[in-house]
Amino acid sequence: MKIDNQRNTYRIWLSRLVMTIVFALVILLLVFVPWFDNLESGITKYHVVILISAVYLAINWLNYLKRPYFISYSDQGDMLVVRYYPVSMFTSRKHSIEIPKQQFVNFELKPFFFKSQHYLILKQKFRGKVASYPRISLSAMDKEDRDKMLQSLEKYVLPK
Repeated sequence: MKIDNQRNTYRIWLSRLVMTIVFALVILLLVFVPWFDNLESGITKYHVVILISAVYLAINWLNYLKRPYFISYSDQGDMLVVRYYPVSMFTSRKHSIEIPKQQFVNFELKPFFFKSQHYLILKQKFRGKVASYPRISLSAMDKEDRDKMLQSLEKYVLPK
């Protein structure tokens, strides 16, 4: 079975890009259009710019905390293969985990972001010990795809 969340990662990347462009256009519009120059309310265009900037930063910070990843999962052949990388404007390194099915021990889901998202931690038997891989954020995966991937991983868990 092969699963990936490419469509979701494109949507996330595109929505961030559009939000940045809209933010920049709104700020430019507020600075150069004299709507807030002669108001008796005491709110200047600079107050509005600061407010909009604070909202923009808060939204970006919340999206950063979710840490969405592009994830490609495959259980075809003798290996479990998970490829992943963070969704960002400046994408860092791409990672790949390849575990022989007979060495796969189990996996763990750890909640984060107010327990609404989960990290996946894969575990493998390596040199007589259990080694854990770095955690992978599942926040960019659809619930159906995540459930399919977890059911597939469940099939290969070694009995205790």
